[in-house]
Amino acid sequence: MNTSLNSLLERLFRSCTGAIFLAASVVMLAPASSIFAQSVEKAETSQDARKQEDELAIARAAVAKPGEKKEKPDTGRIVGGYAVQSSIELGFRFVNVGGNSDSYRSQVNVREGLRVLEYSLDSRRLDGTGALYDAMRMNVNNAGGDSSQTYSLGIDKARAYRFDANVRRFNYFRTPGPNFALGWRDSDLRQQVSDYHLKLFPQRAVRVNLGFGQTMAKGRFTFPYSFQRDLFPVLGTTRWGANDYRAGLEGVLKKWNFNGEVLYRRFKNDPRLYNTAGVQTGFNSLPTDFATLSTFERLFPLRSRAIVTRGSAQGTVGERLHLIFRALHDDEFMNTPFYDNAGGTSSTANQLIQSAVFTATGAVDRKNDNFDAGLSYDINKNVVINESFRYSAFKIQGDNSTRSVTTTKTGSNNPVTGTAATTLAKNYITDYSSYTNTLDISFNAGKKFLANLGWRVMKRDVVVTGFYDQPSSQPSTTYPIIKNEEEAATTHAFIGGMRLRPTNRLSLIFDVEKGESNASFVRIDPLQFTRFRVRAQIQATDSLSFIGTVTTVDRTNPTPYVSNESNNRSYTGAVNWEPNQRVWLNAGYDYHDLYTAAGIRYTLGSGSSAVTYSSNLLAYSRLSSVFFNGRIGLTNRLDLLMLYNYIKDRGAPSGVTLPVSSVPLAAGDNIQALPMFRHNPEGRIAYRFSNNFTGNLSYRHFSYHEMNLTRQLTAAATATVPVYITLDPGYLNYRAGIVTASMKITF
Repeated sequence: MNTSLNSLLERLFRSCTGAIFLAASVVMLAPASSIFAQSVEKAETSQDARKQEDELAIARAAVAKPGEKKEKPDTGRIVGGYAVQSSIELGFRFVNVGGNSDSYRSQVNVREGLRVLEYSLDSRRLDGTGALYDAMRMNVNNAGGDSSQTYSLGIDKARAYRFDANVRRFNYFRTPGPNFALGWRDSDLRQQVSDYHLKLFPQRAVRVNLGFGQTMAKGRFTFPYSFQRDLFPVLGTTRWGANDYRAGLEGVLKKWNFNGEVLYRRFKNDPRLYNTAGVQTGFNSLPTDFATLSTFERLFPLRSRAIVTRGSAQGTVGERLHLIFRALHDDEFMNTPFYDNAGGTSSTANQLIQSAVFTATGAVDRKNDNFDAGLSYDINKNVVINESFRYSAFKIQGDNSTRSVTTTKTGSNNPVTGTAATTLAKNYITDYSSYTNTLDISFNAGKKFLANLGWRVMKRDVVVTGFYDQPSSQPSTTYPIIKNEEEAATTHAFIGGMRLRPTNRLSLIFDVEKGESNASFVRIDPLQFTRFRVRAQIQATDSLSFIGTVTTVDRTNPTPYVSNESNNRSYTGAVNWEPNQRVWLNAGYDYHDLYTAAGIRYTLGSGSSAVTYSSNLLAYSRLSSVFFNGRIGLTNRLDLLMLYNYIKDRGAPSGVTLPVSSVPLAAGDNIQALPMFRHNPEGRIAYRFSNNFTGNLSYRHFSYHEMNLTRQLTAAATATVPVYITLDPGYLNYRAGIVTASMKITF
């Protein structure tokens, strides 16, 4: 770094400390950006690996005695009593996409343009007595215009405050393709999540916590709307946001830590659905269907508020008993008005629907309580008893009233007629409570052996009650309870595991869990499950290590007419080799075999022609993935960085096919699978022209391909000749290449 530049930096740093805070605020309000997660563009170079050595050199220079020769670090310097390191990386991306660009945006969403790939600033007061702050850290990643970006700022002043700010921005684009919801479920949203936290007196016995969080999003989407027994694509826009305000205290008293906090949240959402495509004929193209949609608008703004109070206490009694307590109370309230107005043609001929208006007003209140207690008792240095208890309960009270008015006419000259308006009020109450207790004993025989055995019990009680209030047309009638369901379930599970370390270079882990679980409200029996996991870690040498894991999960549901089961097998292996700072290689392989089967029972037709079918829904996934990444320092200045990911799902086994028979499809099993493959090779060359300047050139390739799927269809439920069609998943296939040229300046 030349003398003139050093002088300029020192003058700027000493005179513009306040400007640094202003710059941080401006950066946090910059346009959205991102790059694909885990990219080779973010991989650490050999120079980055030496960053800790540079920080140590700065510290040594700061404490050097007068007359001693100071060690000059490669990057960073001491300015006004602060050790300062900073870097910025600017780059430009060139993107070329072939195939379905919407599918590419759904999965990768890296766009062409100028980017601030990275910016960092680290400033630390060497003697710990800074006027405004002792340490400040600022980081910016991927500012520009891709799918995610992050900004962070942290400032510390000993015994006074600690401030942290984090801002994340995301661009969500999703397209399902034509085989899901007719392709009418895409969305394009922009979201920002911000969090600011201030801790006062961080080294004192009593600390004050203040915080503010904000989440917001806006964008457009499409939605399939049902009108006159047909489906129509309509457009939608949404804009929602939530503001969180937090205040609390935490402190230490003898051997106990205490924490208490109150959070207040305001949420609003203003979605709108509308039709701008003129007269639509809908999805159903049968000649007997006359339904059309000409006008449509739906508004359903939401407003809610929530107050959350929580606290915790953690400490010890004597030398062996360790306790922890946590409690939370949440009170939420939401208003849900609704307005829907559609016009078009009914499914029967010669009837025009001037307007079909549906309005509703509703409100819901939800109170939630949670309490956790944990106990750990050291019987001796090798045996520990752990006891944990959790109570959770909530009560949801909601009501709504609806009104529907339909105005129709037959022919252009006939008078308009309106159907009778109806008003209906409903009220539902859901009471839920659960109790979970886990007891386990752990045995610790030093570094060589560790084991635990335990038992978990969970009891859940659910009551759902629904009422009808009187319609306005029958004010003297009081309708009774229309729905009252109660469900209680108790589940048990055994948990156990052990860790063996026969040598300092070999570690073996085994754990098992067997029992029942239940996450459904009513009419579903607890799922029976068994989970095993075995993990081995071998440190062959100081620079070479191996990791392998095998996991199996089996679940069954004994509910009649359902009797579904799922089996999952997972195998993982990885190797890591890092002989020095210039060479680092990591590779691995994963395989997941998933199979689920669910019984389906349903009826087609009505009256005497009704037929009940029983069949199975079978889903398969046989997913293999290979990954490799590494860094090789070809010279002291030139680094080669590589990354490769390959994913392939083979779907159902070759012997599993749909039956060929004369019965309708409803009577046969339905096979669900998504055979596909995707591979992502990346490479980057980083050349260090000097200690302060590095040039980068990277290439990233993405390729996605879905394999052909064949399905058996019939024209009607009573058809006797099956019809085979091949879905065209190639609609979503794409290939993309991304070239990024950047320069990184470190000072």
